[in-house]
Amino acid sequence: MFRFKSFEIHQEHTPMKVCTDACIFGAYIDPENHTNMLDIGTGTGLLSLMLAQRTGLNITAVEIDEMACMDAARNFENSSYKDRIRLVNEPVQDFAAKSDTKFGVIVSNPPFFQNDLKSPKADKNVAHHDTYLNFDELVAVAEKLLNDNGVLWILLPPEEMKTFTAKAGDRSLYVQSILEVRHHALKKPFRAIASFKRKPAEHTVTDELRIYEEDNKTYTPRFKALLKDYYTIF
Repeated sequence: MFRFKSFEIHQEHTPMKVCTDACIFGAYIDPENHTNMLDIGTGTGLLSLMLAQRTGLNITAVEIDEMACMDAARNFENSSYKDRIRLVNEPVQDFAAKSDTKFGVIVSNPPFFQNDLKSPKADKNVAHHDTYLNFDELVAVAEKLLNDNGVLWILLPPEEMKTFTAKAGDRSLYVQSILEVRHHALKKPFRAIASFKRKPAEHTVTDELRIYEEDNKTYTPRFKALLKDYYTIF
Protein backbone atom coordinates (compact mmCIF):
# COMPACT_ATOMS: atom_id res chain seq x y z
CA MET A 1 0.00 0.00 0.00
CA PHE A 2 1.25 3.46 -0.95
CA ARG A 3 0.07 6.31 1.26
CA PHE A 4 -0.34 9.81 -0.12
CA LYS A 5 -1.36 12.88 1.87
CA SER A 6 -5.03 12.72 0.87
CA PHE A 7 -5.60 9.12 -0.28
CA GLU A 8 -4.14 5.61 -0.25
CA ILE A 9 -3.26 3.31 -3.11
CA HIS A 10 -3.76 -0.41 -2.54
CA GLN A 11 -1.96 -2.33 -5.27
CA GLU A 12 -2.04 -5.96 -4.25
CA HIS A 13 -3.65 -7.17 -7.47
CA THR A 14 -2.52 -4.83 -10.24
CA PRO A 15 0.60 -5.64 -12.30
CA MET A 16 1.52 -1.94 -12.47
CA LYS A 17 2.55 -0.55 -9.10
CA VAL A 18 2.89 3.11 -8.12
CA CYS A 19 6.01 4.58 -9.72
CA THR A 20 7.68 7.98 -9.64
CA ASP A 21 7.08 8.85 -13.29
CA ALA A 22 3.34 8.23 -12.95
CA CYS A 23 3.26 10.46 -9.86
CA ILE A 24 5.07 13.19 -11.78
CA PHE A 25 2.56 12.77 -14.59
CA GLY A 26 -0.45 13.12 -12.29
CA ALA A 27 0.96 16.21 -10.63
CA TYR A 28 2.03 17.85 -13.91
CA ILE A 29 -1.18 17.44 -15.95
CA ASP A 30 -2.97 20.74 -16.52
CA PRO A 31 -6.74 20.15 -16.85
CA GLU A 32 -7.25 23.81 -17.77
CA ASN A 33 -10.90 24.75 -17.21
CA HIS A 34 -12.50 21.51 -18.32
CA THR A 35 -15.11 19.69 -16.26
CA ASN A 36 -14.71 16.02 -17.16
CA MET A 37 -11.83 13.61 -17.67
CA LEU A 38 -11.24 10.16 -19.14
CA ASP A 39 -8.44 8.07 -17.62
CA ILE A 40 -7.48 5.34 -20.10
CA GLY A 41 -5.90 2.32 -18.41
CA THR A 42 -6.40 3.59 -14.87
CA GLY A 43 -4.65 0.65 -13.17
CA THR A 44 -4.77 1.38 -9.44
CA GLY A 45 -6.61 4.64 -10.12
CA LEU A 46 -3.58 6.77 -9.24
CA LEU A 47 -3.99 9.43 -11.95
CA SER A 48 -7.72 9.74 -11.35
CA LEU A 49 -7.20 10.26 -7.64
CA MET A 50 -4.39 12.77 -8.12
CA LEU A 51 -6.52 14.85 -10.49
CA ALA A 52 -9.60 14.50 -8.31
CA GLN A 53 -7.64 15.82 -5.33
CA ARG A 54 -6.75 19.13 -6.96
CA THR A 55 -9.67 19.70 -9.33
CA GLY A 56 -13.45 19.41 -9.45
CA LEU A 57 -13.35 17.12 -12.47
CA ASN A 58 -15.90 14.37 -12.98
CA ILE A 59 -13.76 11.40 -13.95
CA THR A 60 -14.39 8.19 -15.90
CA ALA A 61 -11.63 5.63 -15.30
CA VAL A 62 -11.46 2.75 -17.79
CA GLU A 63 -9.43 -0.40 -17.13
CA ILE A 64 -9.39 -3.72 -19.01
CA ASP A 65 -7.74 -5.83 -16.28
CA GLU A 66 -10.16 -7.25 -13.71
CA MET A 67 -7.53 -7.60 -11.01
CA ALA A 68 -6.40 -3.99 -11.42
CA CYS A 69 -10.05 -2.94 -11.20
CA MET A 70 -10.28 -4.63 -7.81
CA ASP A 71 -7.56 -2.30 -6.52
CA ALA A 72 -8.96 0.77 -8.28
CA ALA A 73 -12.47 0.16 -6.94
CA ARG A 74 -11.13 -0.10 -3.38
CA ASN A 75 -8.98 2.99 -3.77
CA PHE A 76 -11.82 5.06 -5.18
CA GLU A 77 -14.32 3.89 -2.58
CA ASN A 78 -11.93 4.73 0.27
CA SER A 79 -11.25 8.24 -1.07
CA SER A 80 -13.02 11.54 -0.50
CA TYR A 81 -13.61 11.78 -4.25
CA LYS A 82 -15.63 8.60 -4.84
CA ASP A 83 -18.73 10.51 -5.92
CA ARG A 84 -16.80 12.07 -8.83
CA ILE A 85 -15.07 8.94 -10.17
CA ARG A 86 -16.75 6.22 -12.23
CA LEU A 87 -14.84 2.97 -12.85
CA VAL A 88 -15.48 1.04 -16.07
CA ASN A 89 -14.04 -2.49 -16.48
CA GLU A 90 -13.80 -3.05 -20.23
CA PRO A 91 -11.48 -2.40 -23.18
CA VAL A 92 -11.40 1.32 -23.93
CA GLN A 93 -12.04 0.51 -27.58
CA ASP A 94 -15.43 -0.97 -26.58
CA PHE A 95 -16.12 1.97 -24.27
CA ALA A 96 -15.39 4.44 -27.06
CA ALA A 97 -17.53 2.60 -29.60
CA LYS A 98 -20.68 3.11 -27.54
CA SER A 99 -19.91 6.39 -25.75
CA ASP A 100 -21.57 9.62 -26.79
CA THR A 101 -19.71 11.63 -24.16
CA LYS A 102 -16.94 14.02 -25.19
CA PHE A 103 -14.20 14.70 -22.67
CA GLY A 104 -12.29 17.90 -21.99
CA VAL A 105 -9.30 16.00 -20.62
CA ILE A 106 -8.04 12.55 -21.60
CA VAL A 107 -5.03 11.07 -19.82
CA SER A 108 -3.14 7.84 -20.37
CA ASN A 109 0.07 6.12 -19.40
CA PRO A 110 -0.33 3.52 -22.15
CA PRO A 111 1.43 0.22 -22.84
CA PHE A 112 4.57 1.00 -24.81
CA PHE A 113 6.67 -2.12 -25.49
CA GLN A 114 5.85 -2.77 -29.14
CA ASN A 115 8.62 -5.18 -30.11
CA ASP A 116 10.19 -6.41 -26.87
CA LEU A 117 10.05 -9.98 -25.58
CA LYS A 118 6.95 -10.51 -23.50
CA SER A 119 6.66 -11.69 -19.92
CA PRO A 120 5.21 -15.15 -19.20
CA LYS A 121 2.73 -13.36 -16.92
CA ALA A 122 -0.32 -12.34 -18.94
CA ASP A 123 -1.25 -9.42 -16.66
CA LYS A 124 2.16 -7.82 -17.12
CA ASN A 125 1.80 -8.15 -20.88
CA VAL A 126 -1.48 -6.23 -20.77
CA ALA A 127 0.13 -3.49 -18.67
CA HIS A 128 3.42 -3.15 -20.52
CA HIS A 129 2.82 -4.27 -24.11
CA ASP A 130 0.54 -2.86 -26.78
CA THR A 131 -1.22 -6.16 -27.57
CA TYR A 132 -4.56 -4.89 -26.26
CA LEU A 133 -4.12 -1.17 -26.98
CA ASN A 134 -1.64 -0.07 -29.62
CA PHE A 135 -0.85 3.53 -30.45
CA ASP A 136 -3.13 3.61 -33.49
CA GLU A 137 -6.07 2.44 -31.37
CA LEU A 138 -5.29 4.87 -28.58
CA VAL A 139 -5.10 7.80 -30.99
CA ALA A 140 -8.38 6.73 -32.61
CA VAL A 141 -10.10 6.58 -29.21
CA ALA A 142 -8.75 9.99 -28.25
CA GLU A 143 -9.75 11.52 -31.59
CA LYS A 144 -13.31 10.22 -31.13
CA LEU A 145 -13.80 11.16 -27.47
CA LEU A 146 -11.90 14.44 -27.09
CA ASN A 147 -14.09 17.53 -27.29
CA ASP A 148 -13.25 20.35 -29.68
CA ASN A 149 -11.17 22.29 -27.12
CA GLY A 150 -9.99 19.31 -25.13
CA VAL A 151 -6.47 18.25 -24.24
CA LEU A 152 -4.91 14.79 -24.39
CA TRP A 153 -2.05 14.01 -21.96
CA ILE A 154 0.29 11.07 -22.57
CA LEU A 155 3.27 9.60 -20.65
CA LEU A 156 5.76 7.48 -22.62
CA PRO A 157 9.50 6.85 -23.01
CA PRO A 158 11.02 9.49 -25.32
CA GLU A 159 11.44 7.29 -28.41
CA GLU A 160 7.93 5.89 -28.13
CA MET A 161 6.63 9.42 -27.69
CA LYS A 162 8.09 10.37 -31.08
CA THR A 163 6.16 7.49 -32.66
CA PHE A 164 2.96 8.41 -30.83
CA THR A 165 3.30 12.10 -31.77
CA ALA A 166 3.55 11.22 -35.45
CA LYS A 167 0.50 8.97 -35.28
CA ALA A 168 -1.46 11.62 -33.37
CA GLY A 169 -0.60 14.21 -36.02
CA ASP A 170 -1.99 11.89 -38.68
CA ARG A 171 -5.34 12.09 -36.85
CA SER A 172 -5.16 15.89 -36.43
CA LEU A 173 -4.08 15.80 -32.79
CA TYR A 174 -1.14 18.15 -32.47
CA VAL A 175 1.51 18.27 -29.78
CA GLN A 176 1.35 21.40 -27.62
CA SER A 177 3.97 20.76 -24.94
CA ILE A 178 6.64 18.22 -24.01
CA LEU A 179 8.26 17.67 -20.63
CA GLU A 180 11.35 15.44 -20.56
CA VAL A 181 12.00 13.71 -17.24
CA ARG A 182 15.53 12.79 -16.14
CA HIS A 183 16.75 11.01 -13.02
CA HIS A 184 19.45 13.71 -12.78
CA ALA A 185 21.44 16.03 -15.02
CA LEU A 186 23.95 13.39 -16.10
CA LYS A 187 21.28 10.92 -17.21
CA LYS A 188 19.34 10.88 -20.46
CA PRO A 189 15.59 11.51 -20.30
CA PHE A 190 13.73 8.29 -19.49
CA ARG A 191 10.15 9.57 -19.79
CA ALA A 192 8.32 12.25 -21.77
CA ILE A 193 5.01 13.88 -20.92
CA ALA A 194 3.18 15.50 -23.83
CA SER A 195 -0.10 17.31 -24.36
CA PHE A 196 -2.10 17.32 -27.60
CA LYS A 197 -4.99 19.36 -28.98
CA ARG A 198 -6.97 19.51 -32.21
CA LYS A 199 -5.42 22.83 -33.22
CA PRO A 200 -1.72 23.04 -34.16
CA ALA A 201 0.38 24.97 -31.66
CA GLU A 202 2.04 28.19 -32.74
CA HIS A 203 4.99 27.09 -30.62
CA THR A 204 5.53 23.74 -28.89
CA VAL A 205 6.54 24.33 -25.27
CA THR A 206 9.51 22.18 -24.25
CA ASP A 207 10.62 21.70 -20.66
CA GLU A 208 12.74 19.43 -18.48
CA LEU A 209 12.34 18.01 -14.98
CA ARG A 210 15.16 16.44 -12.98
CA ILE A 211 14.14 14.26 -10.05
CA TYR A 212 17.47 14.34 -8.22
CA GLU A 213 20.48 16.57 -7.93
CA GLU A 214 23.69 15.16 -9.37
CA ASP A 215 24.32 13.19 -6.17
CA ASN A 216 21.34 11.01 -7.21
CA LYS A 217 19.96 11.24 -3.66
CA THR A 218 18.76 14.79 -3.04
CA TYR A 219 15.42 15.71 -4.58
CA THR A 220 15.48 18.85 -6.72
CA PRO A 221 13.44 21.85 -5.52
CA ARG A 222 11.19 21.62 -8.56
CA PHE A 223 10.41 17.94 -7.96
CA LYS A 224 9.57 18.64 -4.33
CA ALA A 225 7.36 21.59 -5.30
CA LEU A 226 5.52 19.46 -7.85
CA LEU A 227 4.80 16.59 -5.44
CA LYS A 228 4.44 18.48 -2.16
CA ASP A 229 0.64 18.19 -2.15
CA TYR A 230 0.86 14.42 -2.58
CA TYR A 231 4.00 12.91 -1.04
CA THR A 232 4.02 12.56 2.72
CA ILE A 233 7.81 13.06 2.84
CA PHE A 234 7.51 16.71 1.73
